This record gives sequence, structure tokens and C-alpha cells, in this order.
Amino acid sequence: MTTNDSILVVGAGFVGLATAAFLATKGLSVTVAEKNRFIVDSLEKGKLHFREPELAKRLKAAVGVKRLRVVLPSREIYQKASIIIVAIDSADQQTWKMKLAAFERMAAWIGGVKRKQPAMVLLKSTNILGFAGLFRGLLDQSAFGREVQLVVNPEFLREGFAYEDTAHPWRVVVGADDLKARRRVVRFYKKLLSASVPIIQTDCASAELIKLGANLYLSHRLAFIHEIAEYAHLHSLDLAAVKQAIGLDPRIGAEYFEPGLGFGGSCLPKDCYLINSHESETGFTFHTAETALEINERVLTNIVTTLQSRLSSLKHKKIALLGAAFKPETDDTRGSQAVKLALKLRRRGAKVTVYEPFLTGADQIVEGNLPLVHNLNEALTNAHVIVIGTAHYRFRNLRPKTVATLVKNKLVCDRFGLLNRTTWEKHGFEFV
Repeated sequence: MTTNDSILVVGAGFVGLATAAFLATKGLSVTVAEKNRFIVDSLEKGKLHFREPELAKRLKAAVGVKRLRVVLPSREIYQKASIIIVAIDSADQQTWKMKLAAFERMAAWIGGVKRKQPAMVLLKSTNILGFAGLFRGLLDQSAFGREVQLVVNPEFLREGFAYEDTAHPWRVVVGADDLKARRRVVRFYKKLLSASVPIIQTDCASAELIKLGANLYLSHRLAFIHEIAEYAHLHSLDLAAVKQAIGLDPRIGAEYFEPGLGFGGSCLPKDCYLINSHESETGFTFHTAETALEINERVLTNIVTTLQSRLSSLKHKKIALLGAAFKPETDDTRGSQAVKLALKLRRRGAKVTVYEPFLTGADQIVEGNLPLVHNLNEALTNAHVIVIGTAHYRFRNLRPKTVATLVKNKLVCDRFGLLNRTTWEKHGFEFV
């Protein structure tokens, strides 16, 4: 595996494009295979289809110098590539069952041709425990699939910093049952990354557990601080002091320790389900995953109960939901707790008006067909309660004096602690 190899990245999402753009920035020629023609056309013009500032800049530059091209999938591009980096999901987001059709075709294409040097497949996307073994079996069914080297090389990206975390990772995990394959990938990364980046070498199954285990820990950590926050809110305690004091213990720390509406996105909730997938056939249950998901759901249920109690009834009440993205300063609503909350409120008869400043080109949120308004004042006018759905920095600048002239009731639900409570209370607002 050298920097002269022909590289194919499968999937034009956050992981695939961050990987492709990084490799192109390092001077390599990269092809990205994407099944969505609209996305292919957009990327070929250097336009990114989601918000990721640094990645957008790097992508445009790589496309401009023709080091990165985006095409529809075909047998030919798979068989020409010596390195295939897989960055597509293998599980259905609704049922959490495997979607093997795409991988069956991929394995047949990769293993269907004799090569001078064995092809290398890197599995970057997160899968159920044991998926590498399943994919190995699919490869072995093809004519020359047994010659293909398979490596589990999980990503650890933070959305909003996809390119930065690819170019400057905290660690690289290389999982392969074949020592030659393992060494081949390690040599490749050592040419691309700083010598200070730790490279963890292990087997395929252990690499799968590293990825899922890391996200399970993060999910449980967030579930923990949300449960602490719920108790503090219920008894009117000083949450800021509680959180600070707990986090000052160096064994705990203050990073990734902020409460809000729970954890969301396309990774943490998914991985809590995947680690306990029945299809992995491990016979083992990770109860921490079940607990994290249970607490995450309870956070929203308790907010709905609180609002219904405070307003007597939610029927026909206008809720101004400020922010729908799962994470601040992004436009990604996948797995968003704010969206889930909006749907729960709507089922109780509330009229939910959603304002998401980073979704200026959309009329609605696909998940749940929630209509969007693109004017903050429209969202706030005659609202019975304001709910902070996403901790976007710009919402800190809301002026309570101005907001008071627009709303019907001076009620605010801000579980992020984004707003200056003392200032807002001076203007007559009540926090619920």
C-alpha cells in the first residue's frame, strides 16, 4: 500500500468526503463513488451538500486541481482501485438490520478480477460487531476475493470538524487478522500523518469493539450528566456548580459533559443500537447502551410533561422551537433530539414552529415533515413558550426586551443553559 495506489472511497458523506479530501490534499488522486446523482453533480462542481466549513474549502480545492473526482458506482472503478475505503452504513436506520445488498455487490466487484497486487479494503463506517467477518465471507465467495486484504479502520470524527479530525486524529486504529495487511496500512498512515499520532494495531473484531465502545462510553457519559441535570432542575439546585465540581476530578473531566435535550446525531444513538444488534449473534447485552437510550428518551418525555403541566394543555399552543440540528453550528438534523421533541409536542396537539438558522434552503425537516420558518420573529410571535432546541451561539444574543414584545407568554425552556437566566428573569421571563 503506497501513495501511488489507485484509491476509491465509497460514500460521499462526512466520513467519505473528509477522508477523500485529506488524501487529495496530501497529493494523492482519489475517486469517490456516490449513488445519488444530485450529490455527484454538486460535488463535481466543488459544492458540498452539508455544512462543514473546513471540509468545504478543502473539497473545492481538491476538485479544482483534479485530484478528487466523484462518480456513480460501477464495476469498473472498483476493479481498477487498489485501495477501497468503505464509508457507507451497513444498517437500516429504522430497523437496525443489516443492508447487505450493497456489500454483496461490492464484494463481487472487488473480488471479481485478478490483480498484480492484492486489493486492500478499509472498513471505515461503523457496523455491528462481527461485520468484518461477514464481509470477509462475501469476498471469499468471489473468484479472487480470498486474495483481498481486509482491514477495520474506524473513523472517530466530530461533526463540524470532520476534516480537522481526519488530518489530525487523536489516534488511528488498524484492525486486521492478516499481519501483512496490518503492516501495509500502518506504513501508509505513517507517510501521511504526524509521527506523534498513536497507531493502535489489533485484529478486526477488536477494532470493531473499539469504535462501538468509544461511542457507547460517550453516550453513557452524556446520559449521566443529563440525569444529574434533571434532578438538579427538579429540585432547583445549582447545576453549574454541581457540574463544575464533578468535572474537576481529573478521572472525570469537564469535556463532553454538557446537558441539553439529550444526545443525538447519526452516531451515538445508532451505535447504542448496533452494539446490541441481534444480528451480531454475540449472545451478550451491553446494558449501558440500553440505559443511555432509556435516559435519552426520558429527557424528552419529562420536558413534554413539564410543558403540558405548565400550560394546562398543549392543544393549539404555539411552541417556538429555536434550533433543530442535533449539534450547535451544524445543519444536520439526523437523530436530532430537538426534532424528536417537536414531534412529541405535535402529537399532543401543540403547534410547533421550528426556526433553524442553518437550514435556509429548506422548507421542512425531512424527519417528520416538520415545516420550517426562516424568520426568527415569525417563530416567536404569539408563542406560548420558547424552547431552545439547539445551542447555536447566535441564540445567546437574543434580547429579552425585544422577545417580550413578540411572545404571548414569557415562558422559556432552556435545558442547555444558553441564555443568561438572571437577565431574562429581570424582563419577566419564567424558566420551566
